[in-house]
Amino acid sequence: MLTAKTRFGETLNMLPVPIVTADQSDRIVFANDRAAQLFGYTREELIGGSTAMLFPGAGPCAANPAGAANQALRGATSAGAVHTLIARRRDGVSFPAEAETSHCRIANQLLQITTISDWSKCPEFGRNPKELEHLARASSLGELAGSLAHELKQPLTAILFNAQAAKKFIDSETVNLAELREALEDIVSDNCRANDVIQKIRALVRKGDVELQMLDVGSVVRDIALLVHSDALTREVRTSFDIADNLALICGDRVQLQQVVLNLLLNAFDAVKDCAPADRLVETIVREEPDGHVRITVKDRGQGLTVDNMDKIFRPFFTTKPQGLGLGLSISRTIATAHQGRLWAENNDDRGASFHLTLPLSRGGRQPGGLRA
Repeated sequence: MLTAKTRFGETLNMLPVPIVTADQSDRIVFANDRAAQLFGYTREELIGGSTAMLFPGAGPCAANPAGAANQALRGATSAGAVHTLIARRRDGVSFPAEAETSHCRIANQLLQITTISDWSKCPEFGRNPKELEHLARASSLGELAGSLAHELKQPLTAILFNAQAAKKFIDSETVNLAELREALEDIVSDNCRANDVIQKIRALVRKGDVELQMLDVGSVVRDIALLVHSDALTREVRTSFDIADNLALICGDRVQLQQVVLNLLLNAFDAVKDCAPADRLVETIVREEPDGHVRITVKDRGQGLTVDNMDKIFRPFFTTKPQGLGLGLSISRTIATAHQGRLWAENNDDRGASFHLTLPLSRGGRQPGGLRA
């Protein structure tokens, strides 16, 4: 005699859409043939695994449906919830997906049912590159959330201490104007430092049209160096920024190029995370090339790239990071191409890998000027 679960499973297996069912612990208890085919597993391999193996992404636009589904399971509603997210196949290739979750009770067990739609072949998805670019940028900043908080905490704490000291100077019977002036100057300096970090974060987070302007590539790299400073300290990664003086200008979008540099640096930090402390070094070099380009090189001392990955890393939705979206390098190359430049990777002679970004120099010289048609 067939049990209620068996009959329910047979019904779901006949449906022409990928379906995964999980319990309240986010363990997969059922997957139909379409789901197994979509993710590249057998049904037996999926059952008992965590939903996180299929939906590793996290964040507002790549939400792990497991957490949201648990909230739905705890609620007393059967209404479905739709999530836009990044799913991942067995071979490590990620793809955009939409998952609709609902729940039901079978044999006295509360289950989450997730119906998955593969968006990678959806024409509408490919028509909105701005959304993908913004998603990748937000994901990179998400990786920096903790260290950026620390970067802001330092000047804010210094402002508090100096304000308290200034108050004591004012309240004392003999005011030392020199010490009071020094405390106030420190407050102004630390406020400017905190504001600088906030403005750079806001610039990267915002959505907007491309804004071409004459740029010093060195200043673009320095802006990102400020943002990753605390993250490098947290990861115990030594950084070196060798930026040539008096670089010729390029015509480009500052935010887009900052996004490329940020992605390359975060990838380099990940590449050296398992190295001995002495080898956790990431070097960034900015130089003019004889052929009329400026080159940004980000060099790490990690394990380098396999021949297979060298070919795949620039493909959309391919990632080796457990929580990665697989968008960073693909979008970075798109940005480089849009700037009439080039982005590529190669293994170093000794160890590790280097990523190179070349951009054409503007004919406008070395002084800031107007936009070129």
